[in-house]
Amino acid sequence: MNRLQGKVAAVTGAASGIGRESARRFAAEGAKVLVTDLRGERAEDVAREIRDSGGQALGLKVDAGAEDDLKAMIDTAVGEFGSIDILFNNALNNNPDTIARDLDFLNFDPEVFHINMQVNVLGGVLATKYALPHMLKQGSGSIIFTSSTSSLGGEVTAFTYGATKAAVNWYVQTIATNYGKQGIRCNGIVPGVIVTESQQAWSNPEMDAAFLEIQNVPRLGKPEDIANMAVFLGSDEAEYCNGCLYQVNGGMTASTPMVPVVRKFLEDGQ
Repeated sequence: MNRLQGKVAAVTGAASGIGRESARRFAAEGAKVLVTDLRGERAEDVAREIRDSGGQALGLKVDAGAEDDLKAMIDTAVGEFGSIDILFNNALNNNPDTIARDLDFLNFDPEVFHINMQVNVLGGVLATKYALPHMLKQGSGSIIFTSSTSSLGGEVTAFTYGATKAAVNWYVQTIATNYGKQGIRCNGIVPGVIVTESQQAWSNPEMDAAFLEIQNVPRLGKPEDIANMAVFLGSDEAEYCNGCLYQVNGGMTASTPMVPVVRKFLEDGQ
């Protein structure tokens, strides 16, 4: 407890899933938390839940694709809580309409590409742009981005999502390179299959079982798994961690692609 005592954190996409659990964990560890999401009422619900548990939090409607909202987010964190020490760029575009238009490469939709880049990449970059002057003034700060295992290889669907997360990876390392010597750290979390509302909207029991097959732990991921890493990266324990991409994926990338096939062969006694 109290690993983040005295720190101020802003979390985007915090009304549900990874963002919600991270905001809750930040507060439980002593941080004052600005809970932000496009769904402003749900962001305030999370903030109220934190306050009811004895923490300090404020909910704010923020469109991660709107620069004015992102500037207001940083201004609010500093104005209400006095500083900005942790910025967790977690928001992404999960609009069902754009997802449905991103499934066929032969019908690649440039509009979907630009929408996803605007929210998934530029949103975090601009939030960082506005947080950096405050962090530089105080000589410290932790910036965290949510990436994806989809950024690490080719996909057969969602033809812009992985590309946006690959861009996120580049910005993580570039921000770290530019500002690390001034005390600002920037790291990325690369989740595997995390069971959230968003994940359950596109997955099904058969897919979940298949995902479990390629992992090297006995369960799928939970939002708490990512929140645990976010707390570490936001804390002073991670002072020597900068420009890294932390894979939290149940060992999904630990083995070769042949392992599930061989494992099944051995289980069948052949």
